[in-house]
Amino acid sequence: MGGVVAGGAGDFIRITDRQVYLEQQVLNVYFYRINDVTPLGDGYLTVFGDSFVDIVLPAVIAVQHEDLVHTELFLENLTNGVDILTYTDGFPVPGDYATGEGMPPFVSWGVQLIRESRTTRNGYKRFAGVPEAAVADGLMTGFGTEFAALETALAQDFTAGIVTYAAPVILKHPFVVPLVAPEYSDIGSALYRSVGSQNTRKLGRGV
Repeated sequence: MGGVVAGGAGDFIRITDRQVYLEQQVLNVYFYRINDVTPLGDGYLTVFGDSFVDIVLPAVIAVQHEDLVHTELFLENLTNGVDILTYTDGFPVPGDYATGEGMPPFVSWGVQLIRESRTTRNGYKRFAGVPEAAVADGLMTGFGTEFAALETALAQDFTAGIVTYAAPVILKHPFVVPLVAPEYSDIGSALYRSVGSQNTRKLGRGV
C-alpha cells in the first residue's frame, strides 16, 4: 500500500516510469500535485499508479518500439518524504510498434511541457524506443494521431469517479525531500517538438 494515511492537499507525487531498452535502463519522471483528497485514502499511491496506467502509459507505448519494455512504476510522496510504492500491476508492458527495428537508446521523441506560469521553465519529456520506420530524414512520420493523444495525456488531470484529485506539474529543480515551499508550474498543454537525443542513454550510461 502507498502509506498508512492519505496524501494531503498540496502534496507532490513523483512517478518514475522504469523501462529497459536494448539492455539500457531508461527512466521518465512525472510530477503531480494533489488538489483534492476526497477520493483518496489508504493506498492512495496505488490510485496514482492506476491513473497513470490508464491515462499516460497507453499514449506513451503507442509511439515506442516493442523492444522497449516498461518494467514498473516507482511512486513517492515528495512532500512528506515517507510514502513510497513500487507499482507492478500489469507490468511488464512493451511498446506497441512492432514493425522493423528500433533506433539506438539515445534517440528520443521530444515533447515539451508548456508551463502556465513563469515560476519554472517549460518542461521536457524525452521518450526512448523510437521506431526506425517512423522517422524519415530526421523527422517524425506517420504518428500524428498518436502524438496528439500523447500531448493530451501528458497535460491531463487525474480523476477518481467525478473528482479531479491531482494535476500534472513542472517542479522547479533543484529541490530537497521532504519538500518545503516548493516552486512549480501547472502544465497547460504539451507539444511534440522533434526527434532528438538524450546523452545519458548512450551505451554504458543508461538513464
